[in-house]
Amino acid sequence: MAKIRHNNIIDTVDAVLTVSKKKGIIHLHAEDQQLTGGHLTLHGKKNLHFGTCGYLGLEHHPAVKRGAIEAIERFGTQFPMSRTYVSNPLYRELEELIEQLYQVPAVISKNCTLAHLTTIPSIIRQSDLVILDHQVHASVQEAVKKMLGQGVTVEMVRHNNLEMLEDRIKKQKGKYERIWYMADSVYSMYGDFAPIKEMIALAEKYEQLYLYVDDAHGMSWAGKNGTGYAMSQMPDGLYRKMILTANLGKAFGACGGLSLFPNREWYDKVSNFGGPLTFSVQIEPATLGAAIASARIHLSEEIYTLQQELQRRIAYFNQLLRKTDLPLVHECESPIFYIGTGTMDMGNHLVQALLSDGIYVNLATFPAVPAKNIGVRITISLSNSYEDIEELVRKLKLHFDMAMAATGQTQENIRKAFKMPVLAAAAAPATPAAANKLSLHRYTSIEAIDRVTWNSYLGNRGMFDWNGMKFLEESFRNNAEKESNWGFRYYVIEDPKGETVLMTFAMVGLVKEDMFSQASISRMIEREREANPYYLTSTGIVLGSLFTEGDHLYLDRESPYWKEALKTFLAELYKEQEREGASSIMLRDLAAGDPEMDEFMVEQDFVKMDLPESCVVENLGWKTEQEFRQTLSKKGRENFVQKIKRYEHFYDVQVKSRLTEEELQYAMSLFRNVKSNNFAINNFLFPDRLFHLLNEDDSWEFIVLYFKEEHSMHRKPVSVAFCHLNAAQVYSFMLIGMDYEYLLEYNVYRQTLYQVIKRANGLGCKKINFGISATMEKKKVGATPYPKVGYYQAKDNFAMEMIGATFAVERE
Repeated sequence: MAKIRHNNIIDTVDAVLTVSKKKGIIHLHAEDQQLTGGHLTLHGKKNLHFGTCGYLGLEHHPAVKRGAIEAIERFGTQFPMSRTYVSNPLYRELEELIEQLYQVPAVISKNCTLAHLTTIPSIIRQSDLVILDHQVHASVQEAVKKMLGQGVTVEMVRHNNLEMLEDRIKKQKGKYERIWYMADSVYSMYGDFAPIKEMIALAEKYEQLYLYVDDAHGMSWAGKNGTGYAMSQMPDGLYRKMILTANLGKAFGACGGLSLFPNREWYDKVSNFGGPLTFSVQIEPATLGAAIASARIHLSEEIYTLQQELQRRIAYFNQLLRKTDLPLVHECESPIFYIGTGTMDMGNHLVQALLSDGIYVNLATFPAVPAKNIGVRITISLSNSYEDIEELVRKLKLHFDMAMAATGQTQENIRKAFKMPVLAAAAAPATPAAANKLSLHRYTSIEAIDRVTWNSYLGNRGMFDWNGMKFLEESFRNNAEKESNWGFRYYVIEDPKGETVLMTFAMVGLVKEDMFSQASISRMIEREREANPYYLTSTGIVLGSLFTEGDHLYLDRESPYWKEALKTFLAELYKEQEREGASSIMLRDLAAGDPEMDEFMVEQDFVKMDLPESCVVENLGWKTEQEFRQTLSKKGRENFVQKIKRYEHFYDVQVKSRLTEEELQYAMSLFRNVKSNNFAINNFLFPDRLFHLLNEDDSWEFIVLYFKEEHSMHRKPVSVAFCHLNAAQVYSFMLIGMDYEYLLEYNVYRQTLYQVIKRANGLGCKKINFGISATMEKKKVGATPYPKVGYYQAKDNFAMEMIGATFAVERE
């Protein structure tokens, strides 16, 4: 089958960040003439700065600034050579100081991202297994992705879950020479720590286990001589099976990445030919001078004074937060704090309000955090006074409560999203704005809804008319396989006058996490499913269903209540999610190019994703083949003559309202052929029950293509199109089965498309729902593709990130 257009994560992230950018809270430019660390001028207003990673304020330390200035005066602004040939004179001095700090050899890169790209490919071999912590920094994951194409196996475990890690070690230790677990020491969003001591104990238990730890956010403010949080957990020095990366930026006050090795063998491998070391320019003299000055501070007693003073500020902030009901996601001794807001809507509102009141904090959005775990990231530094911290807490509490009221959010909802204990005095779940004016009706069967009403709003769009829904309800229940049993939910929302504002339906059932992944990824996952059929599957709620195709949502956008109605609907879906234990919600097949809807859904914590285009044939009513040709484009007419008409004489085309049992079984086998060859949209096989009921239903018919006797000895069908005619005379080409032995030689697929069009036209239909995928082929026979998007929300993004980080995408 033909390819489909797959979602691009960059487009998804762009859709999320565009909303915040429009609100003036990200992609800002500081307007100050001079910076001291404690304030930022933004939108013409001076703000207290609680977003820096310069936790000790060393970037403004007189000695560090002087070191940078003197280095420029001595060595210029750059030293434009590869380090393979000659290094700037300052490198040797810095390397000696770093080795004094850590007592192990170190490779210095231009930044931490390049440190990972230098080290990981130099150390990891095809015989190794890499296991990523779910929340390990994106720069580590990007370096590891490059290893996928070299045949390295990569897995992922949930955050700080050493039981899951040990389980993977037990299962995989016989297959790999070394197993590398990669984690952060201090995590950049929530500020929580990796269990370094427990990780080392596990590595001692399993000799094959090695550790790769990124301590970028733990540097300077913790550890002996400011060597970082990870080193503070290793009193005897760097663990013998750990590679540690650290940061000369952030709290250290300069810039650069460190790769620290417990032995000379690893150091030599990386330093001799670590890719970016060879091909990238060197760190600028000013930065080297600043780093040298900072390293001297780290080797002095002054570093302990700075560390202790920062810890007092951190403790004070924790003390003040305990007196509030603000949902602090993780309390610890790191300078990073995370206050959950749950929704993007509230996160945007809160950050915007704080900014207007003189407080700057970071908004944390997808994909850095899951879509339901939006929040504000606050950092405490020595540039913040105790009075500043008091003002932060006071204004944070004020605007947090106001943001909850403005966006309909509650403490209970937020705490549930972060799996935090719900406060005894937490408010009841919010009722969406104007919910007292709207009425919501929820049904579990189409029989509870008036047939005429349903068909007038939704049933005229596709095979999901009233009879079609009854057919689906019957088909997807009482089946042996759990994936073949779906629950159907119907929702009707009316305004105060009883007018329908929203009507839709959804299915609850088992879905594959890779449903819309690239075909090469799905093929690899399916190999795992041969032994474990339910690998990477979970219960999901899907707008419409995984069988139907088309516009499943009636929403009166002319109504002043449409946004309130949509919020009410989403609130009901969240309740459904809790009742059913569903991990995700997918609103699928909505029209692309709708910025108002995009912004609305992003603020409700849904991630926009591109879906396959929906193809529709609308130019029907022609009387002759010549008239049909005139409806096609120039390329379409050429295609018709060369690829369709010249092969039509090979076929005997029959339209059947019923198939014999033998014919039905063969048609089902042809459909399975197509399914096994098409991973563009990867879902479970439909149950046999569906095909038997379909064969008995008067709304369905089969367009069957045979070879004529004079052209082939093959007597079985080479193609079967499963087609539905709804109450509004809309023809839907729902499924196809084909014999792949003849597919290319006789242009079976193209011929089937044409015969479906001929049949629908002969029935007097005005429209054909031509389905998704194979867009180019369908365009050639007169179909119009309509771009579609989905809005997706998961309780967490583990499965999505695991798929993205551990499977190599192959060229199709």
